[in-house]
Amino acid sequence: MKNLQVFFLLLFAVAAQSQTVYKTPSGAKYHLENCRTVNNVSKAISISDALKLGLAPCKICKPPLVQKTSTIASKSAKGTAKTVQCKGNTKKGTRCKHRTSIGNGYCFQHNPDK
Repeated sequence: MKNLQVFFLLLFAVAAQSQTVYKTPSGAKYHLENCRTVNNVSKAISISDALKLGLAPCKICKPPLVQKTSTIASKSAKGTAKTVQCKGNTKKGTRCKHRTSIGNGYCFQHNPDK
């Protein structure tokens, strides 16, 4: 009985891996055919190809997620903050309390690149 369960689980994994999903031209996620974000320019790919491209499943249509055997590289460095306190000074001369994710360390109000 246990061998039969393992067989069906393996069969399901292979079927899920070969299922067709869709990638939008500018997206970082893969979608089911009936997802509202899929339009005429979306490209049909398999789930395994989507994982090779580093795409994540859509949170709206929730396509199946098949785990890869290798680890997926993170797009951001581990252990670093996503935002930092602005380096700018206010009119009073105190340090700005805004948080920013802009690479130069200044918020939208104090950004010298404007």
